[in-house]
Amino acid sequence: MAVKLTEEMKEFVSRPEVAKILATVNEDGSPNIGPKGTIQVYDDESLAYAEMMGKHQYRNIQRDRRIAIACIDWQGRTGYRFEGEAEVHESGEVYDRMADWLAAKFSAAIKPKLAVRVPIKAVYGLGPAEAGERVL
Repeated sequence: MAVKLTEEMKEFVSRPEVAKILATVNEDGSPNIGPKGTIQVYDDESLAYAEMMGKHQYRNIQRDRRIAIACIDWQGRTGYRFEGEAEVHESGEVYDRMADWLAAKFSAAIKPKLAVRVPIKAVYGLGPAEAGERVL
């Protein structure tokens, strides 16, 4: 069951200076992490991103849908880690919405290979006050 994100969390994720890092699970069980600049708030209960390459991270979520997204404000020394299970969309509403967002952001008709929506199951604080504690 997805949790409802607070307005503060949604605003935080939307800030351009916030770094967004995607974590997936490799075939051997080890973590795979990397930046994902297309992560955004999709609705009150999920984040989404456009997958442009369709390579390592995509292969990981095809096999194991568990995913974590860290959103970090390095200057403010705060952030959140969002956890959930990925839904892959190669067409339809989620895909179209991400494609439209890319086109508006880059003023070009850039099409993602696919879109991924992540209903959030848990949120952890990354600031000094929360120190990794679950906040939702």
